[in-house]
Amino acid sequence: MRILTFLITLFAVVNLQAQTSQSLVSYISFNQNGCDVKDESGDPAIQLFVNGDDACGCGVDGNCRFFDGTDDWFYLFGPRVEDTFSTIDFSLSFYFKPTSNSAGYQALFSKKVGCTGDAAFVIRFNPANRSLSVELTENSTITASIAKTLPFSCWYHVVVVRKGPTTTLYVNKAKLGEVNSPGTLRVNVSNSEPLTIGSSDCSLDEDFEGYIDEIRLYSRALSFQDIEDLYLAPDQIKTGLKPTGVNESTIFLGESVSIQLTNSCASSFDWVPVTNVVDPNIPNPVITPTETTTYKLTMLDNEGCKSEDSIRIIVVDKTSVKCGDILLPSAFTPNDDGLNDRYGISNIFAVGEMISFEIFDRWGNIVFYTEDVRDSWDGFYRGEAVNPGVFLYKISYRCEGKENVNSGSVTVLR
Repeated sequence: MRILTFLITLFAVVNLQAQTSQSLVSYISFNQNGCDVKDESGDPAIQLFVNGDDACGCGVDGNCRFFDGTDDWFYLFGPRVEDTFSTIDFSLSFYFKPTSNSAGYQALFSKKVGCTGDAAFVIRFNPANRSLSVELTENSTITASIAKTLPFSCWYHVVVVRKGPTTTLYVNKAKLGEVNSPGTLRVNVSNSEPLTIGSSDCSLDEDFEGYIDEIRLYSRALSFQDIEDLYLAPDQIKTGLKPTGVNESTIFLGESVSIQLTNSCASSFDWVPVTNVVDPNIPNPVITPTETTTYKLTMLDNEGCKSEDSIRIIVVDKTSVKCGDILLPSAFTPNDDGLNDRYGISNIFAVGEMISFEIFDRWGNIVFYTEDVRDSWDGFYRGEAVNPGVFLYKISYRCEGKENVNSGSVTVLR
């Protein structure tokens, strides 16, 4: 059984890597030789031209590149880059962290000739009001533009997807905007300019000031599952069920929780309340609460950017738990709004020893399987969101040496 579990885990990791590498035109992590600008896709035809200083920073995964807002930028070009923007679906994924409060629009990515509106692609950010705009223009009639005000964050993960006539903007894995071009025609961008990162050929655009990391260009439209896989959730508590929103962890009275974070560039950490926290000024303290408590972490980086996250630690008295009294909700809503997004066992200590937890669709397919009592279902099957409806569950567990089975149904609502 351990070998089977290992193989399942290994397959999931390999499958994840395969999905995020499928149709990858260019990948720049800034982790090669310090923070050098190097394409890691393996295509020898991909070319780069770098202008400015080699300035490293702390990124979402290792190093990142700092752009000073004056003369730090680079070009990305090659036949596959040109084809991707001109004739097929594409996706552009990257992280950025602004360090300026200027009121002008700064060019993050641009592929356009001068300030002309034809055959143009540009992503701009205005730090003063946190406005992000995406513009695709083939000509005066075939266009697609999205402009959104971003929620406050230190790092932003931006994904722009062009799928046929539809252009979609995702930020921190949330869909912020979607637009269809007139006449349901795909907006094809074909011009002589390279893809410029950190600047633009138009003098009306300011150069970007801040950090950019993990650039990925695809010659296909990413799915939402792909986008979730690429989201690294920086500056978040990863102890518990998931590193977004308010995490939860359940312990018996007298036990402790060892906190772990996702990658963070913060230089100071502040836990509140400090009661039962071993050193409330470090990122990964050990917490031993005597009652159910929500702990809040405030993180501050060297640029003065503040991030916050919370974890609710549920404390259970062993003497009050009866093995076999398993509680499961009758429905859940996996719509990524932070409420009831996952389906699992709420009182895990009533399980005793978990054997398996399975969920089936109406055709008998196993859409979810785990042997971890803390694991939960996100409402996806083979990378696709399941349709609303009724699903069956079966929990096999062992109490005091005796095997038991609980079964029932759950309704997926969207």
